[in-house]
Amino acid sequence: MPRYTVRSGQADRAGILRGVQLGLLLLPAVLLLIASLRPSGHSGVMLWMGTAFQVMVCGLSLLSRQGRREPVGPSVITLYIIALGWLWLGTLGSDDWYPHFAQAVLLVMPLLVFALQILTESGAPAIRRARYLAAAVASRRDWPADLAACRTLPEVKALRESLSVGAAPALALLSHKRVEVRLAALAALEFRQNWKPGQPEMVLQTALRAEEPLVRAAAITALGNVNDRPVVEALAEFLRDPSWEVRRAATEALLWDTEHRWPWLRHAVRRTLGDPAYQDDGPLRHDGQPLTADAVADLTAWAAEKGVVGVRASLTLGAHYARSLGEGTSPTLLGELRSQLANPHAPPPLRIELARLLQSHGELDPGILGKLLEPSNPAPLRLTAVEALLADGDHPEARAALHDLARLPNREIALATAELVQRRLGVDMGLVPGDPLPPIHSRQAADVTRRVIRWASMNDLNEEESAALAHALMPRVED
Repeated sequence: MPRYTVRSGQADRAGILRGVQLGLLLLPAVLLLIASLRPSGHSGVMLWMGTAFQVMVCGLSLLSRQGRREPVGPSVITLYIIALGWLWLGTLGSDDWYPHFAQAVLLVMPLLVFALQILTESGAPAIRRARYLAAAVASRRDWPADLAACRTLPEVKALRESLSVGAAPALALLSHKRVEVRLAALAALEFRQNWKPGQPEMVLQTALRAEEPLVRAAAITALGNVNDRPVVEALAEFLRDPSWEVRRAATEALLWDTEHRWPWLRHAVRRTLGDPAYQDDGPLRHDGQPLTADAVADLTAWAAEKGVVGVRASLTLGAHYARSLGEGTSPTLLGELRSQLANPHAPPPLRIELARLLQSHGELDPGILGKLLEPSNPAPLRLTAVEALLADGDHPEARAALHDLARLPNREIALATAELVQRRLGVDMGLVPGDPLPPIHSRQAADVTRRVIRWASMNDLNEEESAALAHALMPRVED
C-alpha cells in the first residue's frame, strides 16, 4: 500500500473541494444566463433579473461562509430552487428545448447534493478514510528507532483527525503484533472524548497487558477524558507503576480534572504519596486545571502526617501554590500562605516548602523572617530565613541563628549551613562553588562538618570540646 502524504493530499483535496463548491453555486446563474441569451421569444428581462439575483445571492453566500466550515448543501439547494422559479417564470409558454433541460438540471442537482450531504453526515466517508489510514499505519515498515517518535508521524496525526465518527479503526490495531502499530493507534486516541460502550475497557486492558512502558503510558493518556468511575479508579493504580514515565502519564491524565474525579482518586493518591518506593518522584505535577479546594484540604491534612506522605504532600502543595502564583499574584492567596507559614502548629514540611516558595517570589517580609529565626522553628525553616536576611546584607540576628544551626547534631543541616556560610559570609568550608553538596556519608561531608562545627564553636568552646563535638557528629567512614 502506498504511503499517504498528509499535507499535500489535504491541500489538493481542499482545492478541489473549493472548486466544486464554487461551480455548484454558480451553475444556476450560468443556466439562467444562457437561457437569457437564447433567441427563443421568452422574457429576457425576467431571466436577466434572475441571473443578477443569483450572482448576488451566490456572492453573499460565499462571503458569509468565508473562514467557516459549514456544509454547502443548504446554500446549493436554496439557490437551485430559486433559480428554478426564475427559469419557470421567464420561459413560461416557451417551446425551446433548453428550458426543459435547465429545469431538469436544477431539479436533479439539489437531489444529488442532498443525497451526498446525507451520506457525509452518516459518517461513512470518514469511516472509510479512517480504515484506509489505519491500514496504512498497520502496513508501515520503516518505523523510527525511537518509539516515542511514533506518535508524531504524519500518518498518526491524520488517523487521529479521521476518528471523529468512531474509534473502531484505531481499536482494531491494538491487537497488532508490532508494538509500533499499537503505540501509533493509542496516540491517535490521545485524550479522546467520545467513546462507545466497552471501548474504554478495551484500551484499559491494553494498558494492563502491555509490557512496554510507552504503550502503557499511551493507553493511559488515551483514557484521560473518560469519566467512568471504574475506569478512573483502575487508571489510578498506575500512579504506582514501576515506570516513572507511566506514573507521569497517569498523574497528567487523572489530576487535570479533580473537580469531578477527586472523590474517586483521593485514596489512590494517598497511597502513592505514602509509598517509600516512589519518594524520589517529588510532587505530583500536572498541566490541567488547578487542584480543587477539596484536594488542597486533603493534601494539607496529609502534610501533617509523618514520613514520606507528609513530605510529598507538602511538595505537591508547593507545586500547586507555585503554579497559582505564577499565573498572577493574589493578595488573598499570599495572605493565606503567609498565615500558614507563621503558624507554629502548621505541618513543618509544609511550612518549609511555603518559605522556599515565598522567598523565590520575593514575598517574605522582614517581620515574618524575624519570627522564623526563633529556635522553636524547624532548622530548614530557620536556614531559609537566614538566607533571605543575609541576602540583603549583614544581619546580627541571622548570624547568631546560623551559629546555632551549625551546632546541631545533624549532618544534613551541617552541610546546608556550611554551604550558606561559604556563599554568604565568604568562609571557606571545603565546598566547590556551584557543585551539589557531597553525599552525607562521604569523607568530604565529614570534613565539611568538622569545619562548620569549628567555625560555630570557635568563640564559645575550647578546642578540646570542639573536637569532641565534631567527633560525635561524624559517623565512621570506611576507607
